[in-house]
Amino acid sequence: MDFNLVVSTGRRLEGRCADELKYMGELVGMRIVQVSFTGFDGLLTGYVDGDPVEFTRRLKELVGSGRYIPRFVLKVVPVMMTVSTDLETIVNAAVELASKYLGPGETYKVEVRKRGVDLGRMEIINSIASRISNKVRLENPDKVIQVEVFPTRTGVSVIREDDVFSLMKLNVKSNAQ
Repeated sequence: MDFNLVVSTGRRLEGRCADELKYMGELVGMRIVQVSFTGFDGLLTGYVDGDPVEFTRRLKELVGSGRYIPRFVLKVVPVMMTVSTDLETIVNAAVELASKYLGPGETYKVEVRKRGVDLGRMEIINSIASRISNKVRLENPDKVIQVEVFPTRTGVSVIREDDVFSLMKLNVKSNAQ
């Protein structure tokens, strides 16, 4: 099955992370249909029933409010489209999503996380950037073209930097206040 979430946790905590992700999905009213081990330590893929960007926004609200603080889910990256891990297919997906979600005049950067593949990071970035006419801005871009490369499937998104749920970057309200 394809995935629409890439989830980071600690090494050897993948099982607990999968359970916690499903629980957090229940708390925010979005069901996690599937969680899969990637074969890479501390990294899972998941499938949420609904919009993955909305899911990460709800996670940020949940954790930011102090209602629930995760112990195992450290980072969740939303994925809009999954394609086979082939350079031209990845580039076409990125260009298609950019045409929908990158507005005229908006700046962007390409972020690539690759695991277990021979494709070059800069090769992917340059191939995508050469087909998008918007201006590149590496610091504080309007949007990020996020490319999550695995050996057989690759996830691609066009999101805002703050659409990624990161426990380390959240300001969590303490219930002790």
